[in-house]
Order: sequence, then C-alpha cells, then structure tokens
Amino acid sequence: SSGINAEYGPEGSWITATSLLPQNELFSTLPEYVIDNIADTIIQLSRFKINFLQRLDLTHICQLVQICVCHPGHFKNPYLVAKLIEVIFSFSPEVQGKANPVWDRIIGTASAERFLIPAMLEFYTDVESTGSSNEFYDKFSIRYHISSITKTLWFSTTTTHQYTLKQCLNEGRYVRFINMLINDTTFLLDESIDCLRSIRDIQRAMANSDTWEALSEDERNEKKGKLAQDEKQCRSYLTLANGTVHMFHYLTTSTQEPFLRGELVDRVAAMLNYNLLQLCGPKCANLKVREPEKYGFQPKVLVQQITDIYIHLKSDVFVEAVAGDERSYSPDLFTMAIGRLRNNLIKSAYEVEAFEEFARQVKERYDEKQVMDMEFDDAPDEFKDPLMSTLMRNPVKLPSGVTMDRDIIQRHLLHSTTDPFNRQHLTHDMLEPDTELQARIEEWVRERLGRK
Repeated sequence: SSGINAEYGPEGSWITATSLLPQNELFSTLPEYVIDNIADTIIQLSRFKINFLQRLDLTHICQLVQICVCHPGHFKNPYLVAKLIEVIFSFSPEVQGKANPVWDRIIGTASAERFLIPAMLEFYTDVESTGSSNEFYDKFSIRYHISSITKTLWFSTTTTHQYTLKQCLNEGRYVRFINMLINDTTFLLDESIDCLRSIRDIQRAMANSDTWEALSEDERNEKKGKLAQDEKQCRSYLTLANGTVHMFHYLTTSTQEPFLRGELVDRVAAMLNYNLLQLCGPKCANLKVREPEKYGFQPKVLVQQITDIYIHLKSDVFVEAVAGDERSYSPDLFTMAIGRLRNNLIKSAYEVEAFEEFARQVKERYDEKQVMDMEFDDAPDEFKDPLMSTLMRNPVKLPSGVTMDRDIIQRHLLHSTTDPFNRQHLTHDMLEPDTELQARIEEWVRERLGRK
C-alpha cells in the first residue's frame, strides 16, 4: 500500500494520482479475473448482506479498491476499473440509505482524499472509448456511478474532497471532463424528451377509445410494446440526465472559471439555451404525460437548476456567449422562461428578479451583436476563421500553415487531436499566436466603429 501514501509534489504543487502512484509490475501480473471475482462478491454482499460485511475487517479490501481505482494502469480492461468504482458506489450512503463503516474506510483516508477524485475524473473521460461494441451506452452507467460518488463526496461533512474537486476543475487537463459533461447532459435530456413525447402520443391514442378500438389487435399490441420500451428508456435516461444537471448545478455554485474558458463557454451557453427551450418553449406542452414522477421527470426542478446555472455563471463573457447562440437563444425564450418561473412558483420573487436582470443584459448584448454582425459582415476573408467564417479575435497559426481563431480550434481539440485541414497530430502547445494579423484585425475594427 506504499503507492497510495505518496505525498504532494515539490512546493505543494498539485499532482494527480496517475503521476504519483508508480505501477507495481508484480501486482500487474495478477490475473484480472481474481480482482473481478473479488469485486463481484463484494457488490453482491453489499446488496444482500451488508450487515455481514460491516462485521468484517475489510481494511485490505478497501486498500485494494483504492490502489486499483487511483491507478487503473495496472489493468488493460477498463470494465474492471468500472466494476471497482461500482464497489465504491455500492457502499455510498445514497445507495445504502445511511453512512456505513466500509464507505468511511474507502473514502476517509488521506490517500483517497487526495487521489480518488482526480482518478475518477480521468476515468470519466477515458471511458468514452472502451473498444466494446456497447461502449456508447456502457459509458453512461459507468459515469452515473462516478457522478453519484462525486456528489456524495461534495456534500460530505468534510470539505477535503470538495477542495480536491475544485483544484482538479481549475487544471487545464480536466477541460475534457467538463466537455464530456456538456455532451452527456445534452444527449440524455434530448433522449429523455424524445421518449416523453412518444409516451404522450401513445397515451393520448389509448385514451381515445373510438380511435383505439378501431386499430387491429396487432397494432394495439405494437403500440403497447412501444410504450413499455419508451417508459423503460425514459426512466433510465432521466435518472442519468437528472444526475448530470445536478452535477452542473452544484459545481457551478462555487467554481465558475473552468466553465468560462474560451473553448467551453459557448458550448455551456448553447447547452443551457437548448434545454431551456425544450422545457419552456412553445412545444413544452408536448412533454405533459400521465404520472411524470413514474419516470423521474421533474420539469420544475430541471428549470430551476438550469436557470440557477445561468446566474452562477453570470459574467460578461457568459452573457456574450448566451447572446451569441444562434441556434436556440432569442429574447422570447427568456420571456417564456420568466413567465414559467413566476406562474409555477419555481423561484422566489427575488430569484426571478435576478434572472430577469440577467435576461435584460443578454437581450442588450444580443441587440448590440445584431448591429455589430451587420457591420463586420464584409470583413476581408483573411480576417475570418476558415471553419466558422466569423471575425477572428485571437488568431493562431497551425503547423499546416492555416490561421484559425484560438477558441474555435481549441474547441475542436476537445474532440480530436488532429489538424482539421490535414489530419496531422495537433495539440494546444503547437498553436502559434499570429500577433501581426491580430493587430491588423483590431485596427480594422477600430476604423469601422470610428465611422459611426
């Protein structure tokens, strides 16, 4: 267990678990099925014989879980690491209904306080690609376990894990984690909403006795089967979606800067605008189903949390990003949202006023932006980003010789480490600022604005 007792780096620098925990070659030779069988046994006992487990001395098992999760390089199989994370999840107070000694032993050591969160955030992004044919759907259940553990640690009585998580988010290397969180939130809420609409359509068809009876028995059975399938998927998607939205909510309460980075802020704004439109827009009535609680659908809670996130991130750069979202934002969207907040008593009068003030600032910036876009529409092509055809603010040169806006290429690098023009390897440190072009752009903008 010496590996998990490593200390901070020189001068108290923040070094993640991966760099601090040397891989033990002898331990790596252990057949994976040994760890797999231990994990399976512990998970099953936690479900059906938790009192029996709590009477045992599981110190070595807890150390084993810590070592394996905090340094997954011992295993080639990512699903084995996922199962060990499930071991931690199975002992969490959220699953067991109360705190228990095994949970305290796993997360209460100094090693876990320093290394568990960084390792899980790394794995959250790594599990995007596992090589399995079911990797796309497997990742959501794995990430649900990670988000559930993270939430429990965030709201624990000690603040050490919360501090560790904040430190991680402020590191550039965890930008991919936030990006994955954005992707998951968008996909899961989108799928949930599609399922709810389908459920509503079938429920309405079944409620119309004349139309329903006019269908053949095979057609009715087909619709009933589709309803059962949609209900099952909806419960699953909403469980995961509620978790990701809640994670966004509590993380942005006290940590804003990571979400306002240039390569992320536009994506965060677009995600919030899109989901607010789904929940408060003209078509939100299509989401009304019978017994929504059966599926875990709590629209008031979702709207409350999403509008809270806007306020958490309120800043000039975020107002700019929200106003610049051409896909979902419109001044009418926030007007509808404010009406829903007030009419359904989702927020207090003070909170509604705070959101109204935010909406006013966004509307003001949106109007300015409409004028500016018209002014700069005829900018020289060399001043425009070649991918988005927008005026560059911070041009950088790629090794391929192409010049792009820094935020746009950094956003691309969140998904791919290749040059979009020649598919060669590309990383952030290979981007070279084009200060001469930036000066020319700024001069051109000043001249344009000076004419007004």
